[in-house]
Amino acid sequence: MTNDIEELQSEKDYLRYAMGNISSNGVVSTSNKLLRPIELSSNEYKALLYAMAVANYGEKNNQEKEITEQTFIYLYKNDLGNLLGLDKKNSVNVAIDRIYKDLSSRVAHFVVEEPENDSKRKKKTVHSVVPIIRELRWEDSAKNALQIRFTSEVLPYFTRLANGNFTTYQLKHIFSLDSVASMSLYSFFLKNDFKYANQETYEVDMTLESLKSLIDLGGNKYDRWIDFRRYVLDKIVEEINANTDLVLHYEPIKKGRPVVGILFTVEKTLKTQDKDLITAQQLISQKIYLDVPFDQNNTVKELGAKFDMEMRAWYIHHADEKFQQWFKMEGCLTESQANVIVNDVIFQMEFAEAGVSLSDFKYEIKNKLIRNKTFVTQHRLRINEIFGAEIA
Repeated sequence: MTNDIEELQSEKDYLRYAMGNISSNGVVSTSNKLLRPIELSSNEYKALLYAMAVANYGEKNNQEKEITEQTFIYLYKNDLGNLLGLDKKNSVNVAIDRIYKDLSSRVAHFVVEEPENDSKRKKKTVHSVVPIIRELRWEDSAKNALQIRFTSEVLPYFTRLANGNFTTYQLKHIFSLDSVASMSLYSFFLKNDFKYANQETYEVDMTLESLKSLIDLGGNKYDRWIDFRRYVLDKIVEEINANTDLVLHYEPIKKGRPVVGILFTVEKTLKTQDKDLITAQQLISQKIYLDVPFDQNNTVKELGAKFDMEMRAWYIHHADEKFQQWFKMEGCLTESQANVIVNDVIFQMEFAEAGVSLSDFKYEIKNKLIRNKTFVTQHRLRINEIFGAEIA
C-alpha cells in the first residue's frame, strides 16, 4: 500500500510533458556554469536551446511540478523548422532526421566548484563531460514532433534557475546565427553583461588562447594571426553585428610583435525590428478579441478587424458598437481558439473520459471553453502552454 502511495505521489511531483509553441520572440534561460555542448552542429545547438526554452516555459506554467528525466519535451516539427529557417516539408524532415541521429551521442562540458579536502583550499574547480540526452523519440509514422528526455546531470542547468546564476537569451538572436562559433561568442558576452548593466558600451579583453577555446578552435588551426582574423574572427564579428542586439569592434593585443589577445568593444543596441516588437507588444494590451464564426470572417475583415495568428482570433483596438455581436464572453475563449485546444492530441489524452466518444468530448469541452469562465480559469496554464503564449 505504501509503495502505491509513493508511486502516486511521484507521478504528481514531476511534469509528464513539456510543450509550447515557442516563437522566435521567445526566450531561453541557462545556467552560466554550462559552457556549451561540445562539437555540435548549429542545428543541433538550436534544437537543444529550443528544447530548453520549452522546458523553461513548462516549468513556469507548472510551478508545483518538476521536470525530471521522465519528462518528455516536445519539439514540434513545424515550429522547429520555422526557427531553423526551413520552409519545405522534406528539408525539415531531413534536418530533424540528422539532429535525431547525431544528438543522441552528444555530451556537454561543465565547469563546477566542489569542496576541497585540503584545508588550505576551500574549493576546487572541476571540469566534467556528461551525456546530454537520456532518450530521443522521432516516430516514423507521424513525424510531427521530436521528443527529448534529458539526463539528470544536465537538467539543473536549465531548470529551477530562480535562485541561481543564469543568463536569458532571446531565441531570435541566437537562431539568426548560422555559426556555432558566433553563437558561443555571443553567449559569452551576454553571460558577462551583468557586470556592465548600466553601460551601453564597454570593453572586454580575452587572451587569444581563451578565445580559440571558447569557439572550439582546437589544434594548430589558423596559427597565423592574419589567417585567424580573416577566416574566423572577422566572420564571427560580422555575423553577430548583423543579426543580434550587440555590435562588436576589436583590436589585437600584442606582446612585442605576436598577437596574444583581443580587446573587444561591445555596444548594446536596439535594432529596428526590436523597436517594432516593443511597439507591437504595447498594442497587444489594447486588443479586444472577437468570437467570429468562420462564415463571417469576411464580414468582420471588411469592417476593419484584423486577425492575430498567434491567438487564432480576430481583434479590434477600440470598442465599437458595429462589432458588438462578436464580443466574446469575458474570461472565455473564442470558437477558433477552442478548436485549437480540443484538437490538441495531448490535451485529449489528459482530459478525455473512458466511454465518451471523441466527437462528444470535443463538443462538451468546446462549449465549456467558450461559455464557462470557471473552467477556463482552472485550466488556463494548460491552455497557455498549448498556445505558447498568455491567451487573451
